[in-house]
Amino acid sequence: MGIFSHTAEDDVQVTASFPDTNPFGLVVNGEQNGLLIHLANQGKKNYTLVSASASYHDVNNHWATVKNVSTLKYNVPIVAGSNLSAPYQVYSEFKPQELGLTVWVNLIDSSSDVVKSAQVPHQITAMNQTVSIVEPTSTWFDPGLLFLYLVLSTALLGGAYAIYQQFFAPTPTKKTKQQQRKVKAVVASEDKSVYPNVKPYEEEWIPESHLKNRSSKLKKKNNKSGNITSDNELQATSGGEVTSGGEASGTEIKVKSSKKKGKKA
Repeated sequence: MGIFSHTAEDDVQVTASFPDTNPFGLVVNGEQNGLLIHLANQGKKNYTLVSASASYHDVNNHWATVKNVSTLKYNVPIVAGSNLSAPYQVYSEFKPQELGLTVWVNLIDSSSDVVKSAQVPHQITAMNQTVSIVEPTSTWFDPGLLFLYLVLSTALLGGAYAIYQQFFAPTPTKKTKQQQRKVKAVVASEDKSVYPNVKPYEEEWIPESHLKNRSSKLKKKNNKSGNITSDNELQATSGGEVTSGGEASGTEIKVKSSKKKGKKA
């Protein structure tokens, strides 16, 4: 508390902390890291929480500013004797390291007769400590990573197969090529009985003279075959025995000769 002046820092106590889910105060890259800003108005004046801001600093270079974090606006009144907890978030895209984090709030005196837009905000530091910047923990069950692994494994397998076919695959010999050609040249014969009603040609388009010649030739062939079968028929002897055609012809010759002799006698 000042001797000759009374400011917002004398009335309002401001602190900031990480939630219980982050007890070590780790700032994860690529994520919105939550903070809680606690304000306790112990004075007799009313104030308004206008906004909150933060910045990162180099702990090895006299706390030099590395980057400012975006400002979050509230415009929430803090009545005299009341407390307030406001959420805040910080974002990081740094490599894993130790950085300084400073968080502050902007307050204005809402009980003053001066217009709010004309008042200069009071900056009160809520946090000024070193934090650890870490990378997010990766899991094997991440769908994006699983899809990436699948694409990479497919590409690797395809490249390995192409290399094997190009340099290590055994070349087929001449014998195998000839055997393949022979096997391909063999064609199974079709069964003629599959299409019994299909005629190989139409007789209407054939001249009658050719058909007559063909029928006469077929008749001659049939007559010859009938004579051959009649000559080869088996003949029965007097004893009832069956003899071949040759033997039958011998007996017939004897019978004929005996008949001729009988006539002469």
